[in-house]
Amino acid sequence: MRIQDITLTNFRLYRGVNKISFPQDAEGRNIYLISGENGFGKTTFLHSLLWCLYGRLMAEIDDTARKEISNCGGYGPFLISNLNNNAKQYVESIGADTLTRIKRSGYTPEDEDIQANAVYSIAITFTDISIPSIPCQKITIIRSFDFIKQSDNIEVLIDNQKNELAQSIGNDVFINDFILNKDIARFFFFDSERIVALAETNTAEDRRRLASAYNEVLGVKKYEDLKHNLEALRLKFRKRTSDIESRNKLNALLDKSEKLQADLQAVEDTIASKDETLSALRQKDKEYQEKLLREGQGMTMDEYERQKAVLQKTRENDAIIKEKLRGFIEFAPFAIAGDLLTQTMEEIRKDYNAAKAAQNIANQNGLLKEIYDKLVGELVPLAGTNGTKMQAAVHRVLDSFKEEEITHEPLLSVNRDEYNESQSIFSNLTTTYRVEFEHLADDNKKNKQTMSRVQQKLASMQANESDEIIKQIRAEKSGIEMQIKKLEEEIRGLYVRHGSISQDLNICKKQISELSKKVSLDDSDVKKDALANELIGSLDSFLRNLKTEKKISLERRLKGIMNALMHKEDFIGNVAVDVQEDGLDIVLYTPTGKVIRKETLSKGEQQLYATSLLKALVEESGIEFPVFIDSPLQKFDKSHSSKIITEFYPSISKQVVLFPLLHKELTEDELGIMMPLVQSAYLIKNEVDHSYFKQVPVDKLMND
Repeated sequence: MRIQDITLTNFRLYRGVNKISFPQDAEGRNIYLISGENGFGKTTFLHSLLWCLYGRLMAEIDDTARKEISNCGGYGPFLISNLNNNAKQYVESIGADTLTRIKRSGYTPEDEDIQANAVYSIAITFTDISIPSIPCQKITIIRSFDFIKQSDNIEVLIDNQKNELAQSIGNDVFINDFILNKDIARFFFFDSERIVALAETNTAEDRRRLASAYNEVLGVKKYEDLKHNLEALRLKFRKRTSDIESRNKLNALLDKSEKLQADLQAVEDTIASKDETLSALRQKDKEYQEKLLREGQGMTMDEYERQKAVLQKTRENDAIIKEKLRGFIEFAPFAIAGDLLTQTMEEIRKDYNAAKAAQNIANQNGLLKEIYDKLVGELVPLAGTNGTKMQAAVHRVLDSFKEEEITHEPLLSVNRDEYNESQSIFSNLTTTYRVEFEHLADDNKKNKQTMSRVQQKLASMQANESDEIIKQIRAEKSGIEMQIKKLEEEIRGLYVRHGSISQDLNICKKQISELSKKVSLDDSDVKKDALANELIGSLDSFLRNLKTEKKISLERRLKGIMNALMHKEDFIGNVAVDVQEDGLDIVLYTPTGKVIRKETLSKGEQQLYATSLLKALVEESGIEFPVFIDSPLQKFDKSHSSKIITEFYPSISKQVVLFPLLHKELTEDELGIMMPLVQSAYLIKNEVDHSYFKQVPVDKLMND
């Protein structure tokens, strides 16, 4: 799959129609360079591609896009903000009557100029596409937004014609299923400066996202979806059983499950919406805070930014410390008990030892009695007339070993496992727990003190020169804070509801599973069900083998790529891909078997790791899609840059589009190394209020 051309129309800096083509030849030149100074529109160009393909879902792919949408106050305001400023001024100069007419009735032929300014769009044309059952030469995706009608639209044209398949399943679904799945898009659109985030999969959400991308890239998800479809088919057979009672129960459970899933989705959508609103409110609150500071006494921006950075760091530390403190909550009641816990442990120890001693004595005395009974039973009959004497003698001998039984009423009766567990908890609380808690409490105290000092310093910077203005800003800020507090409470309530629904849904699924085993099938469905069950079993076995093969292959490939790109020989001794139910983690080892903590790697090494992971996943997937790389050689030294240019870019995809900042992220020497691989080069030029593309000879790129 290749991109033939991309057209930006009235999108932000790009006024009017701006088309860029990606020609190809037979010489194996697969690199395209698009360069421009900061602020000219490189990032805008990349974001336009994500928006064209994924619309509002672009926030799930790119963090900067997510922040931008949040800062705009949501996806709707974000769409409005994308119209080119000159085009927006033209539209806003139109009379209110005309705008109202267009909103109600649409455009007329006389409104051609108005429509040309009111609508912005992105169009991407793909060639060399292979879609099962749809022979085609090219596919064009066009996403647009009408500023006047406040409506967005997506079209998919196959060989310049609308296609029934795309329309029936939905254009967005078609793009996701047949062009590029959103879960793996970030592996094809990535910013080398921010790519190091892949080396920091510290949270459960990070590991879950990586696992989702891993399953999608390596084709695992398709087979898992097939398995789920077969399981759904087996349920369908049971829904039409002649056993009316079981069928009714099953249908009721399935209806309940469907409703719970709908409720769960509704709650998740509401949470997402409120999170978006909350982000926008927090941004406004931040702006009001900055206004308060700026209305204060004359301070330098450097001092303001420095103090703000310190405050942000202490707040981050505060969140981290609070998260760690939550881990101590489970044992906190025991620690708080203090002396009472110690007394309790002493009593448990005394009672347990007493009970153990009493049991030992009872066991010993019982054994002596058994010996006495057996000896008397065997020897007395043999002794004849001396039997009574012998019985008395045996009794005296054995009685000398007998111990007096202990009579102790325990206050706390515990068994061995309970005793060991209580001892373990007590030991932890009096040693490791206490030390770690004291250190954490000390860190918390120091961080609070630092935060308080910084806040006081920032507050002291406010002067009394503009009391009325400050008073108004504070009132508005207070209103925003109240909205934030209320929204946070609503979101917490929604999460509680989400947990409750999830629990009910899991119970319902278990009930469906148990009932499904008992439901008798109609004769016509028995063989079908058996076949479906057999296929599910085969898929389970196949998936286990596939995951194992892919895991081993990815480990081997990632190790080879990292060692090839790094100038440290045998830097990576082994790679372990740990695939779990709720996430995925990748562990690096030295040749001696020592774990390499990825956070200890330099930023350049972290970028090499993340770059290697991308290359390994792309190669393993076999997916042919153009790769777009912003800041391509950021943080690399000369030896690494040379290897990236000669070994990474030519092989990662049939079409690689780089967005370097000339002389900083791409030097003349590096361009010289890359030149035999470059098909064409473009500069993003800017003239006062708009940007446009200009194709230049590759050898003239640095001088144009």
